Amino acid sequence: MLPFIKIIQGNYLQYVRSYSFLITVGICVYVALSLVPSPEANYTTIRLGEFTGDYNSTWIALVMAMMASVLLSLVGFFLMHGSIQKDIETRIGHIIGTTQISNSSYLFSKFCSNLLILFTMLCIVFVAGIALLFMFGNQYSLQLWEFVIPFVLIAVPTLVIVTALALVLEVVFPRKRNLQYGIFLVLYISSLVGATFEKKEIHDAFGIHEPMTAITTQVQQQFPNEDTAFTIGFISGKRNADKVVTIQHIAFSADYIWNRVVFMLIAIVCLFLSTIYFHRFNIKEKIAPLPTSAPAEQNKSAGFQLSNLSITPEFSSQLSPLVSAEIIMLIRKTPKWLLGISFCLMFASIFVPLPVAHHYMLPLLWFLQVGVWSDLVTKDTSFRTYYFTASSYKPLQRVFISRILAGIGIAIFIALPLLVRYIVEFDVHTIINIMLGAVFIILLSVFFGTLTRSKKLFEITFFFLIYSNINLVKITDYFGALHNSIAYTILMLVLSTILFFSSYSLKKLRYES
Repeated sequence: MLPFIKIIQGNYLQYVRSYSFLITVGICVYVALSLVPSPEANYTTIRLGEFTGDYNSTWIALVMAMMASVLLSLVGFFLMHGSIQKDIETRIGHIIGTTQISNSSYLFSKFCSNLLILFTMLCIVFVAGIALLFMFGNQYSLQLWEFVIPFVLIAVPTLVIVTALALVLEVVFPRKRNLQYGIFLVLYISSLVGATFEKKEIHDAFGIHEPMTAITTQVQQQFPNEDTAFTIGFISGKRNADKVVTIQHIAFSADYIWNRVVFMLIAIVCLFLSTIYFHRFNIKEKIAPLPTSAPAEQNKSAGFQLSNLSITPEFSSQLSPLVSAEIIMLIRKTPKWLLGISFCLMFASIFVPLPVAHHYMLPLLWFLQVGVWSDLVTKDTSFRTYYFTASSYKPLQRVFISRILAGIGIAIFIALPLLVRYIVEFDVHTIINIMLGAVFIILLSVFFGTLTRSKKLFEITFFFLIYSNINLVKITDYFGALHNSIAYTILMLVLSTILFFSSYSLKKLRYES
């Protein structure tokens, strides 16, 4: 029992004491405070037609719990994903593999420690919700039970499901990160669609269907002839002060509670079943066979002498060979099936309507490269080549810049079919915006990777961007799909410049320290 507890404690403290945890907490607080916007804000998070809820304990708790279930599950997967791979990279897993701890105990300890981290973030959201009640709901008193129940029934089971899913995918599909991302995205989107449109709660892994129905029913009873279509997300537009309704206490049914328990049990059972496929850190690597010994008469000296070289190789300080090498490495790292999907989508973007290709297909094509772009500056840490790179000739001006240029080159190449269509239409401004978008997303990856020495923050941010882009949220449009003004182009240019010089300065400090 003691090793089991020590693994949980060690994993939890290792993450909590890290620098990236402070960044995660800061982002979590900011997002939590954004879930319930101020009455004067230009957006809402939950709306029923033109109706929104009054800021009492019931409404704020339901909004925070439902939004946390949807968004924190997304963040939680990317944060907790790779925990086993991290033990492999740090060689801790090899030590654990020689101990007497069983596979099920190890995986369950990882599950508990990861769940504790997500539960810590959920507690931050919970406290932020209480703070928002005192900020915006001055006429209401705190009803603690109204806050606790929605979080326990809606958000906590979702975190259990996501934590178990992240471990199961990592065990069943080791070293196939893109495939793990793809499976999670399919499950995430299908669960969200099922919770929003399906009438059966069996599709509702997020636990938001019954609260949505209960809120809609209360509004329909007060305004039977009004449009009360439920919308969840970051919805642009101020709330109508004349259409603010007071949501009363919602009693969760026994079927709903049992449904949430069943989802958690299925997730935990799948986790224990995955122990059958757990490699226990015994991952075989392909090793080239040793050459057979040649006959004695053939083992003759080749007579090669360095002094016989008549031509001394000249040193080249050009960037082009490095950029070419980085592009080749990025392409070789991409799985073949992912390359096939990317080329099919690129080909399809030639024929689909131009707005569809720009608004939806381009961000999706770029997101397929998230596993490659997140490694642009973090691969030195992963492969332990940091000191080798740092000792090379002008690592900042050559290696660092070449990686940025390689990433930008691939991003522009992916957007090439769309760029050609805009060239035919002589839309130079949109072409510039798309290219600035390619520059921005690469520099964002470089900045986050340099700042945190981890790929997780960029992956989380990139997924939020793709989710917002597909939903046509203007504030997250970084590639000119919804903006076509000079001010927007200048803004993206300024942001890209700030990201570049910030990344360059941070990298310089790392090399000099």
